[in-house]
Amino acid sequence: MSLPPIHPQARRAPHTLFLVWHDIVQSDKLVWFDTTIAEFVAQLTALEKAKALPVDLPRIERWLTTGLQPPPQRAVVLCFDDNTQGIFDFAFPELQKRGWPFVVSAHTAFVGVRTGKAHADWAKLKTMAQSGATVVSQTHSHPPDLRTFSDTKLAKEFTLSRASMTKHLGSPPRHVTYPSGKWDSRVAQAAQAAGYTLGLTEDFGFAEKSPHCLGINRYSTHRRWAEALAALK
Repeated sequence: MSLPPIHPQARRAPHTLFLVWHDIVQSDKLVWFDTTIAEFVAQLTALEKAKALPVDLPRIERWLTTGLQPPPQRAVVLCFDDNTQGIFDFAFPELQKRGWPFVVSAHTAFVGVRTGKAHADWAKLKTMAQSGATVVSQTHSHPPDLRTFSDTKLAKEFTLSRASMTKHLGSPPRHVTYPSGKWDSRVAQAAQAAGYTLGLTEDFGFAEKSPHCLGINRYSTHRRWAEALAALK
């Protein structure tokens, strides 16, 4: 199965950055990849100073797949993985204040469930979706490494998540985030077979330089914030 290519027109004009955060917390970090509210607001301010222009995921997908309607220079897609309660409580209000669209990735087995952290429920996901967010799948159970799964288990992770989102949000998600950024071509092909048209990674670089549409580059704000900010200039 061939994976959907980045359109040649988009390939020639790389300028879109995907940025990814995980939980946003009030002050005390539980894990190293938490971001405090103060840090997050400072990052948003830095994006404003850099004249970054947040755009929604469907627009970027059209550009990457058709080469039409290029996004503005310094376009960014703001992504939040793991659907933690802190995204709803702390990131969402700051983004609403600015009128910025964003992406929330949710693992459907844990929507509204507390694991080590609380996760937003379906009602909160709907609220965000109605206010400028694109809600995407992050598989069903967020396994540590999809590459270790059999073909059957891979298909189940993708299809269960898609069915659950369709039931609770009213339409099937077109996009999927690979948990912990761990993926390969077999994983991408399984996502495509399940009906997803875009796959989000934690590989870095401009979106237009991604290997294909099921392997879109994203800069980790925890590891590569300075590098991402520099790429906007």
